[in-house]
Amino acid sequence: MSNRNPQHSRPAMVCSHPSILPAILVALAALASPVAGLADTAPASRAALAQHATLTLPETAPRECWARYSANAGQKRNGTLEEVAFRVPCPEQVSAEFLSTLQRALAARGYYEGSVTGRADAATRAAVQAFQRDNGFNSPILTLETAQRLGLLPITLSRN
Repeated sequence: MSNRNPQHSRPAMVCSHPSILPAILVALAALASPVAGLADTAPASRAALAQHATLTLPETAPRECWARYSANAGQKRNGTLEEVAFRVPCPEQVSAEFLSTLQRALAARGYYEGSVTGRADAATRAAVQAFQRDNGFNSPILTLETAQRLGLLPITLSRN
């Protein structure tokens, strides 16, 4: 019977953030040099050791981001504020490259005539609103559905 502390029998976790862990593992593997005693190990044994070192990360559910839009500029109509809530691309997805691709996609469909800047300027918002209006939703805020329809983001299918 061992009298070692069970907390010390496991290696400490370097990082708990799921997107950083694979990068750390790749970096460690790249830095690894032949370990004494493993250089002369048979290839089949090295392959068996490599199988034990494989890491499978669980898939994380995509984050959902939402926006609200009032067509009446926040003014009450008949005593009621009419607002629509809808899904939008999350901020970490909307990069300059994403916006450039959005501008090119809208230009290819005849909605955007400006130069591709990669910025969410007034011309881009007007083009988004015109495209969405023609597809049944009058808002300058890019919806997730529109981004998917334009091919900017993958369409996620849910399993029933």
